[in-house]
Amino acid sequence: MRELEAEKTALSTRAAELDRRESALDERELSLTERSERVLELEEDAKRGFAGYRHEQLERLRGELDERRALFDAELHAREERLVRALAERESALARREEEARDREAELEAVRLEQQRTERRLAAREEYLEQEAADRADDLRAELEAELERERHNASSWRLRWEAVNRLAEERDRALAERDVAIAVFGGRSEHEIAEELTRLRAENAELRRDAAARPVADQDRVAELESRFHDLTVEREGLAQRNAELRRQVAAAKISTVERENSRMVNQALERLNETLRAEIHQQTVTLEQLQAESQRTSPFPSCFSMDADPTLNHRPPLSVGPVDLADLVTRVRHRMAADLGLFYSEQDMRCFVAGLATSRLHLLQGISGIGKTRLPEAFARVTGAGSETVAVAAEWRSPQDLVGYYNPFERKFYETDFMQALYRAQLPLFADKPFFIVLDEMNLSHPEQYFSDLLSALERKEGDSSERPAIRLLTARVDPAPALLRDGRSLELPDNVWFVGTANNDETTVRFADKTYDRAHILELPSRPTPFQGDDAAPLTPVSMRNLQESFQRAAQKHRDAARRTLDFFDAELGDRLRDDFGVSWGSRFHRQAERFVPVVVEARGTPGEAADHLLATKILRKLSGQVGVPAGELRALADLVEARWSATFPDTPPERSLRAIRAEIRARGAG
Repeated sequence: MRELEAEKTALSTRAAELDRRESALDERELSLTERSERVLELEEDAKRGFAGYRHEQLERLRGELDERRALFDAELHAREERLVRALAERESALARREEEARDREAELEAVRLEQQRTERRLAAREEYLEQEAADRADDLRAELEAELERERHNASSWRLRWEAVNRLAEERDRALAERDVAIAVFGGRSEHEIAEELTRLRAENAELRRDAAARPVADQDRVAELESRFHDLTVEREGLAQRNAELRRQVAAAKISTVERENSRMVNQALERLNETLRAEIHQQTVTLEQLQAESQRTSPFPSCFSMDADPTLNHRPPLSVGPVDLADLVTRVRHRMAADLGLFYSEQDMRCFVAGLATSRLHLLQGISGIGKTRLPEAFARVTGAGSETVAVAAEWRSPQDLVGYYNPFERKFYETDFMQALYRAQLPLFADKPFFIVLDEMNLSHPEQYFSDLLSALERKEGDSSERPAIRLLTARVDPAPALLRDGRSLELPDNVWFVGTANNDETTVRFADKTYDRAHILELPSRPTPFQGDDAAPLTPVSMRNLQESFQRAAQKHRDAARRTLDFFDAELGDRLRDDFGVSWGSRFHRQAERFVPVVVEARGTPGEAADHLLATKILRKLSGQVGVPAGELRALADLVEARWSATFPDTPPERSLRAIRAEIRARGAG
């Protein structure tokens, strides 16, 4: 008891110490938040014209953030080392009490997880601050470019104004020149004086004309000569006045050109200063980009997969059930648990067919009208049995395998990991590696599966032909580092043995038809349009089923009921083979034989009958090929239905071929024969 009390005291002290450290982390996070707000304020100041001050403050704050980050990383590293040493000491001291030691280790694991979450929060906040700084820089650059454009517009506006002023000055110079000519002609006298002189001259002229009329002709010649001389002098004076006006206009134009050049020089200086600011900002952003690129060289192009490798929850291998799996008990208990816990009702025959399909193919197609639980069937099965699952919604625009698994961007040095690719990677981690894992492709036929699913179809075919084959999907053409741990050669993702691909399909105007090769490789299950409710049994929850035990149960069933599978194949070959091949062009090969040898034994082991398994195979694998054969008359289809009904009871007396006859009648109705 004293030792327990001492341990309790030590744990209390440790809890107080952890609380204190958590408070310190909260204070540091608050400090980082305040500094980020300060950075935003400084960026706002920079927008108002203090770009240089902003750069200095940003550099100082970045330096402080880097120092605090380094101190924080060192402190976290020291804390982690202290926690590791404390854990080692505790494990060595409490070796005799393993149960208590596991509880304490769980507490320490929770502390480490909290620290990791804190680190991720800080990293996310730091990334947010860096992204915010980059966005602010982009905004500043955009504002500077807009300001430059406004200055250019203003310069153009001022240039237009100077041109208008220049034209106005030229017009005024012409008017002044004309006035100067007039003033020069009249000797610089005022208008009043000119008017009086003109009146006087007119009177004198009249008097002279009267005198001239009385004078001799010689005086008239002299007057004509003087008038001619006066006219020549007047013309010469007008020419000189025009030359003077032209010189005045040239002087005025020279003055305007000088002012315009001065204004242009001032505008150019402003533009040069703006260009210097832009060059400095571009240089800063280039340095930041180079730093980010250098940082990206140290980070993995697969961030999600890389984080999965570091997640202790996904890398913990849980205990699973040991020993063989009773397939009949599995079908019954899963069916009742789905009804009791989830309100999902599936018939025992459909549940048997689904479990038997797991032994038949890695690709399942669940068909039926919308809203009958196609997607929820594999999800609920995984939940009840402790398996893993992931649902991926297929988009109508998918055309290539990159739409399904993702693609690599060499510029960003990042692989865009889709939900499908992450699920395929998660299925191989220790938490799910020993369990079945279902990847549900919801609305699989919204686009052509033969296009976006082609790599998977090829890999599944290689695996089906050789069980030792380890097919992989190539994600990259060359290796990248650091690569996630489970990538083969740093560029390919293996197709694990524990994954089933379950596609749901509706048949309407928005979907496309599956190709024959997809149907041939897949296990097909048509769910009824109206499920029949029943009272679910509140049995104890199932122990998680291991992948190895499930496969061993399938193998034992195949060995135990080999004769049932052989009898089914003999019936198809001997009783129906010739008729289907000769009259309808329908045949089957080795793939169908392999699927029947796996499917029929599991159905029988799960308390089904060989007739039930044969009816499903005939309806979904053989008679399905009649769909679309418009050249087959309804009469031959009726004869085929009669043949199946007549030959069936001799080999399978316990189960009528309901699904097969229903499929044939549907083809007859499709031809309008009723």
